[in-house]
Amino acid sequence: MTESLPPVSANTAFFIDFDGTLVDIAPRPELVEVEPGIIPLLGALDARFGHAVALVTGRSLNVVDGFLAPLKLAAAAEHGSIRRDAAGRVHEDVRAIHAIELAAERLSPLVEANPGLLLERKQASVALHFRQRPELAETCKEAVADAVADVDDLLVLPGKMIFELRPHGIDKGVAVSRFLEEAPFKGRVPVYMGDDVTDEHGFAVVNDRGGISIKIDDGDTLAQYRTDRAGLFAWLSDLAEPA
Repeated sequence: MTESLPPVSANTAFFIDFDGTLVDIAPRPELVEVEPGIIPLLGALDARFGHAVALVTGRSLNVVDGFLAPLKLAAAAEHGSIRRDAAGRVHEDVRAIHAIELAAERLSPLVEANPGLLLERKQASVALHFRQRPELAETCKEAVADAVADVDDLLVLPGKMIFELRPHGIDKGVAVSRFLEEAPFKGRVPVYMGDDVTDEHGFAVVNDRGGISIKIDDGDTLAQYRTDRAGLFAWLSDLAEPA
């Protein structure tokens, strides 16, 4: 089901998820395709709203930049562990790096023994993908739980055919809150767009601040509105038009 999305004022900040929102989810992370028109649309939106547009994603920062080159937006990568502000400064939270390395080492035998599983090692987090082996969901869940059983620094966050392992105190809602403390986001009405469980933290923060939260496609959610990707891009295209 899609809904009509609301009008916004010029005093708006936008926070946009990547996989499942900007791009369709693919069998493997590296296989996603950025459709024609998305990069110009994001650039126009960023210019129209005073550069108060940020990506909020579980992806690594360099990977997102590669997909959207030459555009470089403000971004919270790895759920906010790595964050680039609107001035281009990069803020890193790598306090759990050793715990991440240990968890990745423990999960490697499972991935090696099961073709189709993917262990995505990032700078400050790690993700176990099982989209190509959905029958192994419970096995992956148990393996991830075992990998962090004696590790206090890590939190497991399930998503769409994925388990993310990241530091405690890091999520997309925290990332949005930090952006909203800085120019040009500070004082603006936030809009958050996302499709997955990991985006619910962002929805919660934006709702608390009187903003607009938009869920892409199906699933239980805290979001106030729901649409599909086509509806989202039509709405953003209208907003990006010069006044």
